[in-house]
Amino acid sequence: MRVSTRGDYGCRALLSLALREDPTRPVSVRDLAERTGLPQPYLEQILLVLKSVGLVQSRRGAGGGYVLARATEAITLAEVIAAVDGPIVAGHFGEPHADGACDHEGQCVLRTVWAEVGAHMREHLASFTLADMVAQARGGASKPQRTRSA
Repeated sequence: MRVSTRGDYGCRALLSLALREDPTRPVSVRDLAERTGLPQPYLEQILLVLKSVGLVQSRRGAGGGYVLARATEAITLAEVIAAVDGPIVAGHFGEPHADGACDHEGQCVLRTVWAEVGAHMREHLASFTLADMVAQARGGASKPQRTRSA
């Protein structure tokens, strides 16, 4: 899997909102773009998507802007990536056929592997919350890395 620019920008924007001294105070798109170094027009599009799935809220008028819609502990990187990029999968190869009825030699075996890889990616990204990222950004303990047994 490759995280797209949109996925990276979405995560960076939400992390920036979470790192604010007062995360309940709205941040304008312009200020958020300056703080993150992201292009403002592209950031506006991403924020609209994040708003449509309930990860951010917008407030209009003077002093308006964007704030997180939920606590940082309740927002995972998997949610952000899926919101802006679509389902987290290893590839679009279709589902394995039932009862071993493969159309081509070995096709179902590989489809099963790709489906498992996608599930592992979703699970791993879901194990990281914005709260974890905030703690790391502020110099706190990083989330322990999982080790795989051979």
